[in-house]
Amino acid sequence: MQRTVVITGSTRGIGRAIALKLASQGDRLVLNYSTHDHSAQETLELCRAIHPEILLVKANIANKQEVERLFEQCYEWSHTIDVLVNNASINIDRPFLDMAEDEWDQVVDINMKGTFLCSQVAARYMQSQQHEGIILNVGASTGIRGRKNGINYCAAKAGVLVMTKCLALELAPKIRVNCLIPGFTWTDETEQRYHLEKREHVLAKEQTIPLQRIGTPQEIADVASFLLSPEARYINGQKILVDGGQFMY
Repeated sequence: MQRTVVITGSTRGIGRAIALKLASQGDRLVLNYSTHDHSAQETLELCRAIHPEILLVKANIANKQEVERLFEQCYEWSHTIDVLVNNASINIDRPFLDMAEDEWDQVVDINMKGTFLCSQVAARYMQSQQHEGIILNVGASTGIRGRKNGINYCAAKAGVLVMTKCLALELAPKIRVNCLIPGFTWTDETEQRYHLEKREHVLAKEQTIPLQRIGTPQEIADVASFLLSPEARYINGQKILVDGGQFMY
């Protein structure tokens, strides 16, 4: 059966890699984004070069009305919603004592509230269908261990991890829910934030990872593909770290 997969934050970095991987497997994709129109169009073209059935929808997942519109468009287009990948995420780093309320709100709204809203709306569609559904949340290792200057992001990702367990309990057996947790991954965003154009910065990061290298979006996408496959049909409510052994939790 050809599946319809909704991927939030799907037009850059890990989200784009997941989209390309699933398109190559023949899945029908709904690509969601809220900013970076150029990257969105570029990802749309890359995916359509692999698979023709790709829909691009711009929507702010922190807004309930826009989330409902996103899934309405998806259902009108494909008449089914089989898989949701909650990947959309933002960082606004600031020391705890200097962080503004709106910097907290923006990050928590996108990273945690957005995951809640998308999961709730998608699950209602999935529950009404004959076949099983899948929700895959994308977390972060810093949602387990924390880090400096990112209390908003870490708290939100910790919330996503616990939300995964709650959803897995409430939505089973019709819908299984897991959390994919990437470690440090080389994307445009991390390259800019951590100045990875400098070799010494790359070496410093690599020294914290037992496999002695930074992960790639494609490696994260490979694990996402597995977790969304029938081979993972008995995995539910779990956190799966893909980090080269950096954080062994």
